[in-house]
Amino acid sequence: MNSETPHNIEQSESQREGAINLDALSFGFCEDDLVRNFYNEKLRELEDKTKWFQENKANLEQNKGKIAKAVENGLIADTEPETIWQFQVNKAKEGQEKVLAIKSELESRIDEIKTEVVKRLGKYLPDWTAEKTKIVFTMNEKADFCIDRNTITVDLGRLLFEQDPMEKVKEGITHEVFHLWMSEGLEWSDSKQDQVSDQVLKDRIVFKTVDEGLAVLISDQSLEAHHTKQGRDFAGYRNESFESFNHFLSEKDREALEKIKGEEFQNMGHFYVVGNEIAKAILQHDGVESFKKLIIDARENPAVFLQRYKEISNEKTGLPKINS
Repeated sequence: MNSETPHNIEQSESQREGAINLDALSFGFCEDDLVRNFYNEKLRELEDKTKWFQENKANLEQNKGKIAKAVENGLIADTEPETIWQFQVNKAKEGQEKVLAIKSELESRIDEIKTEVVKRLGKYLPDWTAEKTKIVFTMNEKADFCIDRNTITVDLGRLLFEQDPMEKVKEGITHEVFHLWMSEGLEWSDSKQDQVSDQVLKDRIVFKTVDEGLAVLISDQSLEAHHTKQGRDFAGYRNESFESFNHFLSEKDREALEKIKGEEFQNMGHFYVVGNEIAKAILQHDGVESFKKLIIDARENPAVFLQRYKEISNEKTGLPKINS
């Protein structure tokens, strides 16, 4: 009889997981008044309907596709500017208390969030202790799960539009903390871009592609759901992403490379998709233990992920190809 019971199997699996220590991770929340002031300011901006129409005319035209999608999804009744203005008014009135409720729930469940982040990271990473890092929950429309050195900023306002704000926070924090591990001790920063060679710039783009793709996988995010929600055909978008990445690999013009670096990662775009599809294909083909070893190698040389994917895609039909 096999002496390895299901319980023992679970234990052997967990022993292979990395021991992730996030004791140095702290959580900070803005004051309730900051949330109230944010939405009060929004209401003041909406008081003059005519002025709002004038100031947002170009914006409404630019986003008519998204507005049509909102009508299709039942968020608004029609595409008339007045309907959209009223939706913004209602959102500002209701948002204040809803965001405060989300903030209160997050504050009461910090231990649960930390535990889940540890679990997701430990599945793929070796033993690791994070340095002092602060997670700041605030109202910041320009920063949503953004990392700056050892500070991760989370925009409470955007959590209002998530079906499951708690899951979104677990995903987002796991994603950003993984970036801390991936770049630890290395100079893969975006700073001083104008002072690096063309090859170093290309290397940074490759690193960021692998880094973001892995962060999405490890945090349990879904790029397919993200892009489908925005009305894209994901299969077509995935093919488009690999086309864009192959174009980048053959690009030699400095200005074009800088434009690629600035555009292809926006809104979890093309190069997120490429990095994530590469990571998923390698994991499925090689298994988790080999995958974990490759992640460690990728910290110093992210191109190993591209090389392994090329080898797999040459063996298997149906996978998009990448150039040398």
